[in-house]
Amino acid sequence: RSLSASDPFYHKENAPGDAPYWRGYVWINANYLILRSLWHLTRTVGPYQSEAKELYTRLRDALLRTILGQYQTTGYFWEQYSDVDGQGMRCHPFTGWTALVLNIMAEDF
Repeated sequence: RSLSASDPFYHKENAPGDAPYWRGYVWINANYLILRSLWHLTRTVGPYQSEAKELYTRLRDALLRTILGQYQTTGYFWEQYSDVDGQGMRCHPFTGWTALVLNIMAEDF
């Protein structure tokens, strides 16, 4: 998700009547950047190498399950995904940053 559920702004409106667009949902662009950093750390000898590998694997698997699962269910790539149940949300078809799923699958960072 883009914001911790414990954050006071989690799923709060940006302004009255303005949906919490960036506050809590799963965004592929942000997660891609996190995966890219974790990928780098898995190849860097140091105290966090094994933890980075575990986090990378868990995040990559969850993203692929979510994106590809929704594609198989709905036939669409979505702009964002629910942080609760993984349902595709907002714009569809959306092959902007969600097309990064190909890089994630190929581990091309």
